[in-house]
Amino acid sequence: METLNAYALEESGAATVDWVVLTAATVTLGLALMSEISDSLETAGTRLSDTLSDMPIRATFGEWEALRTELGTEVQAGEGGEEGGAGGEEAGGG
Repeated sequence: METLNAYALEESGAATVDWVVLTAATVTLGLALMSEISDSLETAGTRLSDTLSDMPIRATFGEWEALRTELGTEVQAGEGGEEGGAGGEEAGGG
């Protein structure tokens, strides 16, 4: 009986139990957060993938200038006729 009482009064494992409970709570909150934002992240990833897959690959500077002109036309049409950053006599590109 004396051994049982000594075991019940022992506090050396209490910190371990606290850390286990805190870790479990942190993991649970992380999983809950992940389930809430996963649909939004998937939608954003799909939109990004679609945008990048629609862009043509330009291998020469002449093709790059054509892309700049094309994008400038799209920007002007999309913004009600305002000038985009791709128009003008600017040479080169970065």
